[in-house]
Amino acid sequence: MTEATTASKAKKPKAKPAAAKKPAAPKAAPKKEKNSLEIAQGIITELTRTNFEETVETAKAVMKSGDIRAAIELQNEFLRASLKRNLDAAREINEIAVTAVREATVPYATKFTEAFEKLRAA
Repeated sequence: MTEATTASKAKKPKAKPAAAKKPAAPKAAPKKEKNSLEIAQGIITELTRTNFEETVETAKAVMKSGDIRAAIELQNEFLRASLKRNLDAAREINEIAVTAVREATVPYATKFTEAFEKLRAA
């Protein structure tokens, strides 16, 4: 062996025992706040999924009912629940949209007010 290889082998650091090594703590990903669009998309996705599942369940129940009155009652219950669920989601999305518009217009309203006050003072 040459002196260079002998020297490089001698300088290698020794591996630490497994017990001495600390496992790397998983880095917690910073929680990203959802914006208004993402929240609304989540509401719509959940509403669509729920409506589909309820429609399938109701259709199965209607087919198994065997009685016209029972089938009509099942459909009426489904319609009432579906209408309420859709209206609640629409209200929620409306609130999100109104809040988003208000937040988006604040900087413009501030600048407009400042400009108007300067114009008024002149």
